[in-house]
Amino acid sequence: MALRSLVRSTVLIGSSSIATTLVSILRVKALALMVGPAGLGLLGVLAGIASAATTVAALGSDTSGTRRIALARNDPATLARVRRTLGLITVVHGLLSAAVLWWLREPIASWALGSAIYADEVGIVGIAVALSLVAGLQIAQLQGLARVGDIARINILASLGSTVVGLLAVWTWGIAGIVVLVLAQPALAALLATHRMAGRIGTDGTPISLRDVMHDWASAITQGAPYMLSFLMLTLVPLAIRALVVRDLGIEAAGHFHAAWTMSVIYIGFLLNAMSADYFPRLTALVGDRKAASALVNDQVQLGLAIGGIALLIILGGAPILVPLLYSSAFTPAVEIVELQALGNLMKIAGWPLAFIAMARGRAMQFFLVELAWSLILLGLVWIGLPYLGLPATGVAFAVACAAFLLLQTMTAYVTYGFIFERRTVQMLALFAAASVATLLAARHSLALQMLTGGSCALLLGLTSIRSILARVEGGGRVVTQTRLAFARIGWPMPAPAPASVG
Repeated sequence: MALRSLVRSTVLIGSSSIATTLVSILRVKALALMVGPAGLGLLGVLAGIASAATTVAALGSDTSGTRRIALARNDPATLARVRRTLGLITVVHGLLSAAVLWWLREPIASWALGSAIYADEVGIVGIAVALSLVAGLQIAQLQGLARVGDIARINILASLGSTVVGLLAVWTWGIAGIVVLVLAQPALAALLATHRMAGRIGTDGTPISLRDVMHDWASAITQGAPYMLSFLMLTLVPLAIRALVVRDLGIEAAGHFHAAWTMSVIYIGFLLNAMSADYFPRLTALVGDRKAASALVNDQVQLGLAIGGIALLIILGGAPILVPLLYSSAFTPAVEIVELQALGNLMKIAGWPLAFIAMARGRAMQFFLVELAWSLILLGLVWIGLPYLGLPATGVAFAVACAAFLLLQTMTAYVTYGFIFERRTVQMLALFAAASVATLLAARHSLALQMLTGGSCALLLGLTSIRSILARVEGGGRVVTQTRLAFARIGWPMPAPAPASVG
């Protein structure tokens, strides 16, 4: 059953994300104490440059590669060709991107940081780009083959190892060690993905000519270029916002923004990772069956709201305590941004599964245009709002842009695919949105009322939503079974699920 697979992959990737989140919390806390807002601001800019450059270097081949592998799981010859092409892209694009970033290190540093003082660090980030490309294209193969467990293990081990190495570097060299932290994560992920995981996937040994590989290379780039532009915008947007904040408010304000953005990424990231790991390949296989695909999309939205909504409400209710706890009291200005970004991410959680419809259908330009609209709205509102609202303008802009994103995705999915939200999905979204707004209003009165409202809503809506979803899952593993027993113990047993109708 599709819903059972979604629950399994979300629990598996979510469990690994809990582990990596705890590691991230400790890493960020240690960095906040060792290098303060300025150090975190530098980390955010360098990481943003690495992410943007990696997106350009991949040219969308990771997304197109995942889609092609998902469609060719039972075709060893095609699978071998796709894997050979991705390997060639890894080597050639990785070396070129590292060389170009070193060559342009001074102008990039001047634009992103307002000075060329960190130009060498920007140049060294080119190595991180090449390593990220290795890791990303190997993981794309694992995603296409739905090897969710392998991806989870890579995430955990790479996060643990890079944190130890990076923090030791910062402890030894201070802010100069930040670049080591940027390098460590992709280096370990590349090593694990290549030698421990992806290398175990065999091919049929069919000879592949260079001409065939070159043809596939051109095809992968042609199909992936619009995705590259889309994901490039997603990585450039926070980088551009940091540049605007540095220009108007200084490097410390950029550190506050980076702290808020990082918290936002932490609690929404595992849902998006779960979608990429299982939902995207599954939707690609079903997209020709509109009824089955629409049911799958609704299931994913509901599951995302049930799990992500809980995290959202907890963050909304406890942001004034969580931000100083995760960072330090010097990051108090980030609290309001975190609250507004949490509200925006509710809309993002609901809209993102719809974006995968275009990806699964190979409609890259459609995907790109919606992402372009979201990016322009966000950047435009930040640019307009910073002089008047200061740093909170970044949170207001994010919430408004995400609401527009959900509206655009809903309209586009209906017009191009005939997709409509189920009544249950609309009800869940409305309830979580109302609870989020109520928590934000409570925050304007007192911290106690804010925590009470957010905590109560998270508990009630979380239990109701998870019960509703798991009641529809046939069978289930240990986690599903134990959850059902827990509901039975509190006198709220689940009804028997209906027979599966979607394979």
